[in-house]
Amino acid sequence: MCKQGCAFPSELIKSKLREDLPRTFPGHPWLDTPHGHAALRRVLVGYSFRDSDVGYCQGLNYVAALLLLVMKTEEDAFWMLAVLLENVLVNDCYTSNLSGCHVEQRVFKDLLAKKCPRIAAHLEALEFDVSLVATEWFLCLFSKSLPSETTLRVWDVLFYEGAKVLFHAALAIFKMKEENLLLTHQVGDVIDILQRTTHHLFDPDELLTVAFDKIGFMTTNTISKQRKKQEPEVMKELDERLRRLNSLREDDR
Repeated sequence: MCKQGCAFPSELIKSKLREDLPRTFPGHPWLDTPHGHAALRRVLVGYSFRDSDVGYCQGLNYVAALLLLVMKTEEDAFWMLAVLLENVLVNDCYTSNLSGCHVEQRVFKDLLAKKCPRIAAHLEALEFDVSLVATEWFLCLFSKSLPSETTLRVWDVLFYEGAKVLFHAALAIFKMKEENLLLTHQVGDVIDILQRTTHHLFDPDELLTVAFDKIGFMTTNTISKQRKKQEPEVMKELDERLRRLNSLREDDR
């Protein structure tokens, strides 16, 4: 039975998938073929039937693609995607306004200031917004940023310990390059360091050791409290953004 009631996928979803499927791990010997695209499309469209509030959100194509490669069958990949979105991750990360993802970015910024204060202060001086890199990490669950072997090790812990693991991994990436980041003078340099770091993190033990031994313990309860603290302000900003957008549409008529 569908979670939110079945409906045929909209033309917008179909259009997004036509654009995104060829961009999902391009060059992969199976995924980047008509058969691979068709299988991934069925998994993503299947989930849009299950949860119409989510429908299809960019980022899910990478998550579903890696699940498809690991689980081997479309049905198993579909159900693992459902478990991730409905039982592991926080609500509303993939809804139309991405409110859950916005909240996670606020929480991450606070955690960075607490766990890596020197980096946070330096980035603030540069006027660097961590969401420039972290949004992709959280939406794609690192599948687009880290090598697949490392991503899957992070996912092992994610399924076992929950969404707080994403914060551990994200903080670890910053921590591992702390000295390099402190020497930067431009936003572009920060992005370049973080991208080169993630793309070449082939040793998952190195990342997870920093994530849990050097970042320190964080409870799910503590992070949940931080989410509740940030949520009202995020929703206020999103509502205001929607009001401005509607006002502009009215002016254009």
